[in-house]
Amino acid sequence: MKVFETVPSDFFSVLVSPNREIYVDALTKLYEMFQTQINIRLKEYLAEVELLLEDRQYIMEEGDEAEEAEYASLRGKARLVEKRLEKTRWVEREYLDGSFTQIITPYPYAIIVMRMLDELTRDGAAEYNSLVFSTYSALNQAYTDSRDRMYEALLVAKNNTEKLDYELRTFYHGIRGYLRIIRENSDVNLLLQNHFEAYKKDADRVYHPIKTMDSLYRYSGPIINILTEVHFDEELLCQMTEKALATKSYPGSEDARQDILCTIEKVIDSYRSIGLLMDEIDLKHSSLTKQSVDKIRYVMSADQSIKGKLVKLMKAYAEADSGRESEITALLTEHIRVNRQDYMDKGSLWHKNIRSRRVNTPPLSLPDVASIEEEVLATVSNKMKNGFSDARVRQFMEGLFTDDRKQVNSGEIAVENDTDYILTLLAVVSAFKGRRGYRLELGDGFIMKEHYRIPQFVLYKGGKRHVE
Repeated sequence: MKVFETVPSDFFSVLVSPNREIYVDALTKLYEMFQTQINIRLKEYLAEVELLLEDRQYIMEEGDEAEEAEYASLRGKARLVEKRLEKTRWVEREYLDGSFTQIITPYPYAIIVMRMLDELTRDGAAEYNSLVFSTYSALNQAYTDSRDRMYEALLVAKNNTEKLDYELRTFYHGIRGYLRIIRENSDVNLLLQNHFEAYKKDADRVYHPIKTMDSLYRYSGPIINILTEVHFDEELLCQMTEKALATKSYPGSEDARQDILCTIEKVIDSYRSIGLLMDEIDLKHSSLTKQSVDKIRYVMSADQSIKGKLVKLMKAYAEADSGRESEITALLTEHIRVNRQDYMDKGSLWHKNIRSRRVNTPPLSLPDVASIEEEVLATVSNKMKNGFSDARVRQFMEGLFTDDRKQVNSGEIAVENDTDYILTLLAVVSAFKGRRGYRLELGDGFIMKEHYRIPQFVLYKGGKRHVE
């Protein structure tokens, strides 16, 4: 669905109008009243808007209809603000049931935008919740004590994982802004404020909690293990499918089952990738701390002698544009005599070759072949684990069944490179174990695809788990 199929075309006009600051404050006040009152009375809201308009100038806009006397009063200006919000369909007027009391009700899409505006204008950032521990607690309790609540626990894990990923990615990209301030400024007070106030506030909210009380490295392994057990527990999956169907969100049991499996795989893949993201955040955090300390030390101990001032002049010359460069050159020429000096000696034009003597030394010993093979196999195994997740294998298998096909022969699969070869083998293993709703019948012998050898088999979509 497109945005402007839900939101009116002039919905955002209040955010670009000359009175945008007044409208934003009025919407923030409306969101505060929405959080505390079931029915927002128009009279009370206008009184709040009047307080916002004190000592502020409201500029008449096209479409405002008001008498000059009415416009001159605060109540008149407050009505203009409310009418503008009503006209652009942020709110609508209604009457309380059985009375003539007017109330205003924000539209559902307007509530989402007002919440965003409130978060942007809020001074204090929201505290970080223990998302990893909450996910582990919900899954562990449901899997061990209340298996009939496993579907609800999975939904909690999905929401917490999405919030965790959002918090970490926002924090990671926010570090770049603090690094830019360090590079572009040389004011000691600004650098200290950037590191010990602004950045420390974000780090104390997200980075330190997840490294201490909500340890990702402590709980990610148990979370992945529980979800893996659930993934292959047919009885539990059937119970979760029935719970999902009870929500009336799926047309059939197969759709509900597939969505549950996809959610499990998504959470598992997220926790595997979040570990890599935390490593990147650790590097950025260390880099920012080092650059901040180094820059503060450099600025505080900058050389104020003639040599230090000459260094500043040379830096200004190197960073100046063409117009400023000529101005600095004129100043240097007027006050300082600067010459470039070079010299030439016998080694400036060529270099004499130096011969070395060959020394008879015992040959280097070769490593054990068996240990090399084990190392290569371990490397390949690690690459397969890190590069070929369950979601990627599932996507490869679904791509084989195009045009509503129900079976695929191994001879029909295109194997052109190492990636295709590994995905094919992982698809065979997954289907052989009855995963993801696929069934496998192995044939005799092997077939060659390009220069790769794969077993003969027929892959079916649907069916029961294969039993030897």
